[in-house]
Amino acid sequence: MDTLENLLADPGIVRLEAVLGPRELPNRRLFGTQDFVRWLDGQVRQQEPSPSGAETTPLEQIDDLFHRYSTGGFLAHRREFRCVKVEKNPVWELKTVDVRIFGWFPAKDCFVCVFGDFADRVKDHDLYRGYRLEIRRMRREMGIKEDLCGMGGAPSDVISF
Repeated sequence: MDTLENLLADPGIVRLEAVLGPRELPNRRLFGTQDFVRWLDGQVRQQEPSPSGAETTPLEQIDDLFHRYSTGGFLAHRREFRCVKVEKNPVWELKTVDVRIFGWFPAKDCFVCVFGDFADRVKDHDLYRGYRLEIRRMRREMGIKEDLCGMGGAPSDVISF
């Protein structure tokens, strides 16, 4: 894929819409793979209460994170998002107390969610490397050009503050 429009028009990639208030507008774009959406609709919707004992469910945590991301709200680097490994065309992680979402930024302020998992499982089995490599493999198989894989591992490289 050679353009962002072609990537986002792929039937395997769907737009994720955060619930916005009547006076709110989206400032950042959010997409997910079909597999990510199935995980979100399946495992996350069934997970109550929070595995870590948080006051909110994993789904409520994701809703809040997606809302703040979409509206251009503040996300704390390292606590709520981070580059998994600083390298060329990096994979990024969005984080809540209970959930880890792995994907990449094909453009600034445009995130594609590829895999979601529960934080305790990711940490207990050290799955970071596997998710990173799987996303890199998926991008190659989809024929995604290097310039749609995001350059740089600094927060300001991928989101506007």
